Amino acid sequence: MIRLGVDAWNLPGDRRGIGRYLREILRVWRERERERVEVTLVVPEWHTWTVRARYRREVADYPYRIVSRAMHASARLDALWFPFNGCSWTNFTLPATATLHDASNFVVPDYAPETARIFRAAAERCRALITDSRFAQGELARELRIPAERLVPIPLGVNPARASAAVALAVPGLQPFVLYVGAAERRKGVDTLLDAMGHLAARHPEVALVVTTTLNDAFALPPGVRVAQLGYVDDATLAALYRGCALLAFPSRYEGFGLPVLEAMSYGAPVVSSNAASLPEAGGDAAVYVPPDDAEALAAAMGRVLDDPAYAAELRRRGPARGAEFSWEATAARTLDVIESTV
Repeated sequence: MIRLGVDAWNLPGDRRGIGRYLREILRVWRERERERVEVTLVVPEWHTWTVRARYRREVADYPYRIVSRAMHASARLDALWFPFNGCSWTNFTLPATATLHDASNFVVPDYAPETARIFRAAAERCRALITDSRFAQGELARELRIPAERLVPIPLGVNPARASAAVALAVPGLQPFVLYVGAAERRKGVDTLLDAMGHLAARHPEVALVVTTTLNDAFALPPGVRVAQLGYVDDATLAALYRGCALLAFPSRYEGFGLPVLEAMSYGAPVVSSNAASLPEAGGDAAVYVPPDDAEALAAAMGRVLDDPAYAAELRRRGPARGAEFSWEATAARTLDVIESTV
């Protein structure tokens, strides 16, 4: 049994892929690995009793022990794990592992360059480093100037499709629609997608774009295209969107993995993705790929899915099989293997 301190500083309210990554791994460990690992959440707040309920709400109210960073040395821990992209604090002496999800802060212009410091701290202080893909392994090794073998690529997982459930959102009223799941960032290719929807409207004016984010003024909405900006949606609503969409568009310029690609596939949604970075590792032969930044190619690929029922049906057939190759159980078990190797 390893007594593991998990750096949980960003857990409350984190609805990104990293937040899902941590919640799913913790879920698998408490359901399947209780004989191997005992988790303590390590938080920045000094008076942990004031924040205990807030952290536990993020993990299905499971009664994890919660300790302050300042008191972690006296908490009888065997090791530490930093899941949020590097060491958010460094005054520790325990064996430590950090997950570095990708190298976007090094290679994407103006993308959180200040966080390079905590990545370098992880490379210097941690006995083991984990990343999300072979692509990210190579990128991080180059930027951190460390041997690639120091980074263990462990792909993310996907859960089996949720059973259909009633949701507040009137999903049928949005149809037919192209779905985008992710943040409103240029790195994600949202500008390319909006341009592509403008091209697509010439042939398919009936098709809307549904995004699970809110677009800011940096993005120009295409004239004549319905754009539904939903913001954050819960898991049941997201499942209904995956089931109801004509396709998922994921034109990202840079990804460490690309979790929405696999999630959409698990629900049988056709996926049109850029061929950039790690995305072919996630999608395999079950997605349609186009070059990043090419709005016309993206529009043409989406148009083919919409126009060719047999082609769309083949993508819907391949997707669930591809998704089934990845599971959070495998991700969590391999992550624990790496952490145990540091003790």
